[in-house]
Amino acid sequence: PTMPHEPYRTLDGSIITELVRPEAEGSQNLSVAEAVIDPGRATLRHFHRSSEEVYYVLAGEGVLLVAGRQIPVTAGQAHLIAPGVEHSIRCIGTAPLRILCLCAPAYQHEDTVVAQGVAT
Repeated sequence: PTMPHEPYRTLDGSIITELVRPEAEGSQNLSVAEAVIDPGRATLRHFHRSSEEVYYVLAGEGVLLVAGRQIPVTAGQAHLIAPGVEHSIRCIGTAPLRILCLCAPAYQHEDTVVAQGVAT
């Protein structure tokens, strides 16, 4: 099993702990990270130029904004976000929202474009 990397705040505003990275674990086309969004907070609206992404909700309640559509999310749900599609997620519960973020090809800061402002 791999050991988690040090958590950091990513470009979208969430706290990320990377779990699998090509540079560290040798994955070919995939990165896996856990994101934590505090109650009342949201990630910045953003998209990935080439990576498709799956958000898998581990705990908490939120609203996923994908291409202008609001989707309520709870633990056990997975949502696919296509490359080039603007998205963000907001924690609406009293506990932090914890999600796994799976990106293929692997997440790269250079592949992420942040839109203006925070999602509503």
